[in-house]
Amino acid sequence: MSGVFERGRSLRRSRWRRPAIAAFTLLECLVVVFVIGLLLALLLPAVQQAREAGRRLECDNHLKQIGLALQNYASIHGVFPAINSLSFHDGLGRPATVQESSPIVRMLGELDQTPLYNAFNFSGIPTLGVTPSQNQTVMLVSLAVALCPSDTQPPVSGYGRINYRFCTGPTPWCAPSSQLPLSADGPFTSEYFRSPADFRDGLSNTIGVSERLEGGWIKDAFKRDGDYLLVPGGYERLTAHTADAAVAVCAAAPIDGPKDTRAGESWVLSGFHFSDYNHCATPNPIQNDCALDSFTDSLHTRAIHAGVFSASSRHPGGVNAATMDGSVRFVSSGINLAIWRALSTRSGGEVVGSD
Repeated sequence: MSGVFERGRSLRRSRWRRPAIAAFTLLECLVVVFVIGLLLALLLPAVQQAREAGRRLECDNHLKQIGLALQNYASIHGVFPAINSLSFHDGLGRPATVQESSPIVRMLGELDQTPLYNAFNFSGIPTLGVTPSQNQTVMLVSLAVALCPSDTQPPVSGYGRINYRFCTGPTPWCAPSSQLPLSADGPFTSEYFRSPADFRDGLSNTIGVSERLEGGWIKDAFKRDGDYLLVPGGYERLTAHTADAAVAVCAAAPIDGPKDTRAGESWVLSGFHFSDYNHCATPNPIQNDCALDSFTDSLHTRAIHAGVFSASSRHPGGVNAATMDGSVRFVSSGINLAIWRALSTRSGGEVVGSD
């Protein structure tokens, strides 16, 4: 009888016994997590490099479009567009009236943006009076061809931004003067329309357009190679009107001093704040860029006509640059400064390489 009870208890225990379930130990879980993390660490840089290669190619294509537009403009008008001048040329090689609209505006037709060109008011100065409000519809447009996809920026209100800048040469000045060395030797000079014959080096040996990072648009921060410092009394401090002197002035400017974080604010306007740059320093320089001015309160004063405004990008190792014949090259940040400056003149006797 006791055997029966024992068998009954054994059967009841067997009914309630749970089947054994295979499970990972804590050590095994940690090993799996470590392996996944290691794979991600190995793959992520490759993925990022592939994405950057695609962005750089898109940037390259944007510059080619701008270079082709320059060629088409020159074939139609016999000259390249000027900076800081009216959109027409008098045919006699004389300076046009100062106006501050950018080469991009003049080439909107060549960039398949004829409706925008027709909507723009060229009769007034676009930074003064009622003209900015008259052109507001155009100025608010974001042009994909004006933006480098590698310079990712959070959206901010205001005008359409620009990354691609027009070269004023190896000088801190954008306006020509007999008292300013090399101020008129660049491919784009305030008030002058240059013809292809003005490029004695040849169009393929003169850099006309490169890229520059936008400002960070954070008032109390400083985005390297995008934002720029303001130098109070910069004009007076620049006793020698040369690129080296301007670089020295910028190097001495305190990082915690006044600055502007809105660079590249509009593709519509000329000036170093907007769509111009120079070859005072090599691409992505170690020292900070600066404006030889301390007033950027209004749209008009933000144009900036003097300072060090270098080519810069988020592409590893250098920047894309378009020569005046429309071809695009990648230029290393380590390029010799003398060569970089010579490549921004129309008669320096240099030859462009891939570095």
